[in-house]
Amino acid sequence: MSTRAISDTVAEYELRGIPIEELLVDEPPESTRNATRELTAPSAQPRSAGPVRYAVDPRGEPQASGTKFHVTDLDTSERVYVGRISEYGTRRGLSRYSEAILYDRFKAEATIGAWAHFIYPSVMAESGGRHLVINAWDRAHFTWGFYQLAAHTAGDNLILLMRELVQLPSAKRYFPDLLLVDGKLAKTSGSGPVTLERQVDVNVGGWTEKQLPDFMAYLNPSSRRLDDQEVITSAKLIAWAQEDPAMLEATIRVSSEIMKRKIRHWANRLNLIGKRPELAIWVSDMFHQGRGSLDKAREALNQPTLARQLQALSEIDTTGHHAPRRATVRQHVKVLLDEGRFDGAAFGEGALALSMV
Repeated sequence: MSTRAISDTVAEYELRGIPIEELLVDEPPESTRNATRELTAPSAQPRSAGPVRYAVDPRGEPQASGTKFHVTDLDTSERVYVGRISEYGTRRGLSRYSEAILYDRFKAEATIGAWAHFIYPSVMAESGGRHLVINAWDRAHFTWGFYQLAAHTAGDNLILLMRELVQLPSAKRYFPDLLLVDGKLAKTSGSGPVTLERQVDVNVGGWTEKQLPDFMAYLNPSSRRLDDQEVITSAKLIAWAQEDPAMLEATIRVSSEIMKRKIRHWANRLNLIGKRPELAIWVSDMFHQGRGSLDKAREALNQPTLARQLQALSEIDTTGHHAPRRATVRQHVKVLLDEGRFDGAAFGEGALALSMV
């Protein structure tokens, strides 16, 4: 394995610093649920037609791990739970892991077809199938959603979703200062639009990656401490997901498009076209998380039977840190196998064709 591949894996592991299986389902205490909304339906309280306005509590940006944060809607006086502080090494920020809205692969099938099932094992590993998952405590500064799209990657992941979201009619309610300029995300200012897609080369684990510091800072100014801005960003995304189905539909569609684009790249290099889809699911998840290499995948795919290929792919983990995730993917690939979900199907063909990626 090359030095860069090892560094890449370590860097990606930092973005998954706390295994999802170790995170608590982060709901407000029973004693506060009557006063704190944790619903998927819009509030019944009257509200202005303008942008949302939130006040954060507790005030003063306390930094103690586990501190719970809420926002109060300044138009309705409704108090909403947002998340709590999590720590990873020297990093600290808001986290949210909520049961409020769950990924429904059968419903998603109506819009993204068989890919709704293909992405399912990775979704379960990333978020437990929960849409309202936020982490603002790692080097990405902000990661959102059921497929955990990170903010730091230039031309990829969360920036691609935000380009789509700001085109929704509801966008002006949540992020009225964002717009597209020549297809790129920008922020309004007194002197005109300012791009949020300025790219900077950042050294990560011995190699350089292009990051989006302005976009990262817009969502969350620092990954070393909690800021009110990351709480407000989180509250806006949570409310948007709860109140506008089009926001979640866009999140699912964009996430699946990102996955398809990446797996097409690896499929061509690993000769996956025409093979069982379950093999491609494992390859997709491995590279999505960054726990393996092309050589490791080739070695696994050279095993003589499907069962041994699947087993070998499930064991790839060059970091040694991801046994729980691999177990989750294995469990949900088995669900698809037991259903016969892809029986008779071939990856890259028919319902899983890659020609439109």
